[in-house]
Amino acid sequence: MPIATISQAVARGKLSIGYSGNNNARGSLFGRRLASNPPISPVTIAMVTDALEWGIGAQTDENQRHVCNYLIWLIGMYGMEAQARLGDTSGGGSITPGGGGGASGPLEPLDWKIDATITSQFWPMKAGDVYVMLDGTNNNVDYRGLNINFWRGGVSQNTTPLGDGSTYYYWNRTTGLFQLFGAAPAQGAAQEGELFRISPDIIGGVTVENSLVPVTIFLDTDGTYTLPNGYLIFKISIKPTSADTVRIGTTANGEEIMMDKVMTPNVYTGNGVSLVDDSAIADGADMTIYFTGFTTQAQIDIYLLPIA
Repeated sequence: MPIATISQAVARGKLSIGYSGNNNARGSLFGRRLASNPPISPVTIAMVTDALEWGIGAQTDENQRHVCNYLIWLIGMYGMEAQARLGDTSGGGSITPGGGGGASGPLEPLDWKIDATITSQFWPMKAGDVYVMLDGTNNNVDYRGLNINFWRGGVSQNTTPLGDGSTYYYWNRTTGLFQLFGAAPAQGAAQEGELFRISPDIIGGVTVENSLVPVTIFLDTDGTYTLPNGYLIFKISIKPTSADTVRIGTTANGEEIMMDKVMTPNVYTGNGVSLVDDSAIADGADMTIYFTGFTTQAQIDIYLLPIA
């Protein structure tokens, strides 16, 4: 039976961090994960992977092999999935799960021109779309566990919002949610004829991340956010620049999520809302979230969790 090399084990370990975090996040909402009980911590996987990578050239082959074997045991089923994603069939056993990275191959980029109406596994967004799930569903590629790079019209895009109306994107490598943002009226939506390129990146490695990375938007007047199907909002934090009276709802001018609240300028404390009910769950279709009352610029951090 072929044995994984040190470099192969490191690559599988890095991808397994995201797989483990995603699986554990689902269990925290809907009961323990029976396939992994107790659950495997992504932090533990990250620590062991980092130790193995650090030891390259610094430790003896014998010591490295002990750590490598432990890591392969630790990541278990996640390591098998990572092996298939990497297209690595030279080690780690004789059984390799199918699927890999989807229609485009294990680590192939997506590069396409936005069409008015057509989508496929090779061009997963059409004109007007603001998000897509790159998690292997709907025959799309599965980029979970990976960093990505995104180009729009040949221009590299950032995940950091500048608040000046320029386009940016959100990527959650735990769940595979890719979402576009920008100024009104398009709100960053894909436009017919645009060139898009999404490329997976494992050169820089993978760090520990979970679903608690917020989506950030900026508003200086009434506005909306599209909550993707399959997600819920569990917290909204607001950092305003003036003492506006703000409400948040699921209908225009509504207050189903947060009733009128006077904002405290330039801080998060006391602004926003934590949700303990089902007022912001997109189950079966996208949901529009309405923000009413802003008169000057405010930064809004929206925290999402997958519902399944």
